[in-house]
Formats: sequence, C-alpha cells, structure tokens
Amino acid sequence: MPDFILPGAADRATFIGPTGSGKTILAASVLSRQRFDKRPWVCLDFKNEELWDKVKSPPMQMLKVGDMPGKRGLYRMPVSPSQDDALESWLWKVWHRGNIGIFSDEQSLVPRGDAMKAILRQGRSLLIPCLMCTQRPVGCDREVFTESQYISVFSIEDKEDMKLVKGYTRDAPIERALPQFYSYWYDRPRKNFMVLQPSPPPDIVAEDLRRVAPVSWWNK
Repeated sequence: MPDFILPGAADRATFIGPTGSGKTILAASVLSRQRFDKRPWVCLDFKNEELWDKVKSPPMQMLKVGDMPGKRGLYRMPVSPSQDDALESWLWKVWHRGNIGIFSDEQSLVPRGDAMKAILRQGRSLLIPCLMCTQRPVGCDREVFTESQYISVFSIEDKEDMKLVKGYTRDAPIERALPQFYSYWYDRPRKNFMVLQPSPPPDIVAEDLRRVAPVSWWNK
C-alpha cells in the first residue's frame, strides 16, 4: 500500500464528485492540515457552503470579493455569478502577491480567464496552493487537471467527464463504483493510486479548522 502524502505549500489538488458525495468534506479535511501560520487560505464560496457555517466566524473571517487577506489565517469569500470580473481581478492580485492558498467549492464557476490559468501554471514558484472541488470536470480549465499533483474521484456520472478525467489518472479504475463516501486518490508525481475511506464527519472537520486557525491571528 503506497503512502498517503498530503498536498503541500506548492501543490494543487482536485476533488471530483456530485453533490453529497463527500468531496468538499475531504477537501476541507485536507485544508485543515495546511499551514495557516505560514499563509492565509481563502475559501471561494459559490454555494453558501454549510460546512463554513459550522466553522463559524470567528475564526473564519469574512472577505469581500476584491479585498485581500492578512498574512495568515482562514477566510471565506462569498461569490455570486455576477462578480466574475471582480473575481478575475482579485485572482490577479493573488498572483502578484503570492503565498496565498485558494480553496474553491466549485471550480467550474471560477472565471475561465487568464488569472486562474496563470495561478495554476506558475503557482508552485509563487506558493499559491489550490484545493479545487468540482461536479463537472468538463466545465473547468484544462490546467485544473494538468497542474494538479493530486486528483480525488468520488464518482463520475457523465461520459464526457469520465473520458476527460481518465486521461489524467492513467489506468486508475475510477469507473468502478465505491461504497458511499469512499474515494479514489491519485498521486500523479509518484504515480500512486489508492482508495480512501470516508473523511471524518463535517462537525469534526469544522472543529479541526477552528483549532488550526485561531482568532488571535486576525489581521496579522
């Protein structure tokens, strides 16, 4: 059994699955093991994610589209479909500043402009790690997959989505159904493939996030 290695400060990971599959909980569990003392993490909230309500504010600071985070901590940025231009501009600010983590609860809703592509292509050197969730891989930029070191698959129901993801996971048998909340994990750099058991429940993940991002870090 290969070792499970968490995404690090210069890594990108993509989590794929339909609503209710557990992809956001797994991604948030990975998020809870990042270094909030070394950089801020901003969660792009396109769907009023219930998990962030469980984390609460504080310690999760609210951030408007266009505003930049402090030097460390955990942030929630609600985004509406009418804010594509503002979000694109904000992503360029992130690219220029660097050392900011991005968590997206629905990557297909991120503007398909040049900013996110630049972050994904150059993010390793700029220390912009990304954790990206999506229901529809075909709605995402190609760089979401080509630049991800890790790909997590819960289930894929669309043939075009399956064809696309199979192209980035080598011979991993991702078309085989797994028990509820189980997932496939593909470590691309090491060419390792494994099956992950369900993540801890949302309340535990939320508690983990509260613990690793204390209120004392606000605005510092």
